[in-house]
Amino acid sequence: MPPARFSVTEVRVAATCPRITYFDADLTRRNRLKRRAVTRLWKASDSGTACGSMFHNTIESFNRQALDADQVRTTIETELDARAIEQSLRASLNQKCVNLDLLARKSAEQQQAFIRAVAIYMGELAEIVADARSRGKPAEEVIDHLFGDRRRRVDVTFQVGPKGEPVRVTGTLDYVFYDWRTAHHRILDYKLTPADDPSNDLFQVALYALMHNVQHGTTPDVGVLYLHPERRMVELTWEEVHERRHRLYNLLASMAGWAEYDEVHQSGLRPPGEPSWCPHCKWDRDGECLKRLGPKHEGTRLRHWTSAVEAEPAVETRQAAGPSHSWALEVEPTVDDVVDERTETDRLRIGTAESGLPVLIGIAAMPTHLAVVGAAGSGKTWLAKVIAEEAVRRGVPVLAIDPQGDLVQFLRTSPERAEMSAADREARRDFLAKVEPRIWTPGSSHGRRLSLDPIRLPGLDDLRDLDDLTRREEEWQDMLGVAASQLVGLARLGGETDSQQTFLMEVFRRLTSNGQGQDVTLERIANAISEPESIGLDDPDRLIKKTERERMARKLHAMRLGPTSALFVGGTRLDLDAMTRSETPGKVPLNVIYLNALADDHSKHFFAAGLAAEVYRWMVTTSAPANVRLRLLFYLDEARDFIPAGTSKPPAKLPMIRLFTQGRKYGVAGLICTQSPRSVDYNVFGNCSTKLVGRLESQQDVDRVADWFSTEGAIPHWIPGRKGATAGSFVGRWPDMAPTLEGKPFRSRPLFSLHEGAWSPDRLEQEVRSV
Repeated sequence: MPPARFSVTEVRVAATCPRITYFDADLTRRNRLKRRAVTRLWKASDSGTACGSMFHNTIESFNRQALDADQVRTTIETELDARAIEQSLRASLNQKCVNLDLLARKSAEQQQAFIRAVAIYMGELAEIVADARSRGKPAEEVIDHLFGDRRRRVDVTFQVGPKGEPVRVTGTLDYVFYDWRTAHHRILDYKLTPADDPSNDLFQVALYALMHNVQHGTTPDVGVLYLHPERRMVELTWEEVHERRHRLYNLLASMAGWAEYDEVHQSGLRPPGEPSWCPHCKWDRDGECLKRLGPKHEGTRLRHWTSAVEAEPAVETRQAAGPSHSWALEVEPTVDDVVDERTETDRLRIGTAESGLPVLIGIAAMPTHLAVVGAAGSGKTWLAKVIAEEAVRRGVPVLAIDPQGDLVQFLRTSPERAEMSAADREARRDFLAKVEPRIWTPGSSHGRRLSLDPIRLPGLDDLRDLDDLTRREEEWQDMLGVAASQLVGLARLGGETDSQQTFLMEVFRRLTSNGQGQDVTLERIANAISEPESIGLDDPDRLIKKTERERMARKLHAMRLGPTSALFVGGTRLDLDAMTRSETPGKVPLNVIYLNALADDHSKHFFAAGLAAEVYRWMVTTSAPANVRLRLLFYLDEARDFIPAGTSKPPAKLPMIRLFTQGRKYGVAGLICTQSPRSVDYNVFGNCSTKLVGRLESQQDVDRVADWFSTEGAIPHWIPGRKGATAGSFVGRWPDMAPTLEGKPFRSRPLFSLHEGAWSPDRLEQEVRSV
């Protein structure tokens, strides 16, 4: 039997709505068409057109002629400035390649849009030429690489079916060339439509890359260049394309099944629909789609490639240059998706879309961190608590910092409500069966008392998993430096803090000189400062004056006995190894650090800093169990209090920034809540790939959220609609999000733990005693 065959255009259409694949295949069969029927979908736009067909014909003509055009050759040989190159190349295009009679028949708006698109395209080309020439590349080589590669036609058969069944795909690339900036081939697809669906557009060009790799042995990066109504470039490296290939293989295998579906006998693979495209689709007229294939949310997708590819080691040949954008093949989960194990075991069910389908975030997306933004009363803490509950359901320990008393309510369950769905009831039972809540209270006994004494100092042997000895030494020194900085900050000695930190860091080195990590009490540190000779530090005066050293020792002794002694006396030592272990087999720890019982903000900030440092020490010095991608969810409520934007540097800021910037490598996910992205340091917010936006109160808040998204490209069209949205309603983006969720509001699922006004220390103590 010959393989199923599709064009790249058909695959792109299937990624948009699988049912069209079936309808087109059925129409071709019934009418015995010599040329396959392909339904094209277009969404109306208020941005006009830029003469798309004319533009493509013009660029095709220019690229064909450029290899032998004297003006192009002279320009590349003599010009080095990108602007001069762009002007000269555009003049050549205008003289030889533009159909001026056809352009004159277009409207003034279309003419302007065409001219602007040509200018953008030629500007991109000129930048590549100028870069190559600045690297000393000969003009002949530049011309050959940019215009001489004729390998645009691709015809590849993929063995992707459940039993290795073949699927053949054919297509023609817009443009392939060698890019000296990345030392890779690059496939470029240019669009003269708004960047409303970059995920599927990236999918199409990524498919071209995989085909070019098979047929020609290249490893091309890819990009989609939007030229109208505004310039936008979205890109993927070859490594990112290769890492996501399983989604393409799943889709190709599914397409072969959808095309052969028998609607009379209802046998084979029934395709699901995509309702967001129905108003633009001819197959939805008079309800034909629903009559023939049933409810649009029902259908089946093959996913056998997902687990197979995820078991392979990641491709790590080079890093992406600049921000990248995920591309997804999957639409919103369908009813038949429940057969996919990932639906429930590998995802967090955080809410329900307006369509009634669950909103799911994959566990794999979490180490790139999550941020929930919304005005007071918008439900952001509710949603963040839902995420924490879902983490517990998936077996991920939680460590939450509670500065006010909202999160300690994980201690109590909420009643089961009549309006809960069957899925919510089942999830609630699952959560209650697994959760092991622990309420920790630094400096007091309202909950489980927690102490910073002794301080855990890492040794070089703790970092033995780092093979690079230089890197191991640097990491060790860095962690000792953070510990010294925090202790000096708490002591508030005044004077030369740099010399104080340097001296204290040297003390810590001597205390861990045998390579082993040490649990060092504050008293031992103070004694070592008083008598540095006792730890082998024979010339302390070269680092710090004796009088200042003695004052530091007295201060540390006073901290053990004075107002701050609560942080260092009594209770359980801060220990992440213990916090991430369950005390009852089968349970999952949900740790809440309640700071509201501490006497002042300085103590709260210092403890939060110590906690962040301990999390960092734990994640760097301990190995993750096999097959565990997510080891911990670190949840920070009211993030702006601890990691504010600007120059302010409370004690916890730098340790937490380091935790968020490094955590993903070690399977530690960060979750933060705030009313405004601009109030939190960009180093943290910029590392949050999952963005969940609730109700915003002012235009200023809308502008700040728009700025937050602007680093990824065009600002989402739905952000202004967040102003004045109802409480509990959210819109978001996250890696591998179903394309149909873009811009679609969803509501948080019910909480399974209590959610009421903040608890005071006395109320907390009462609740702890009653458990």
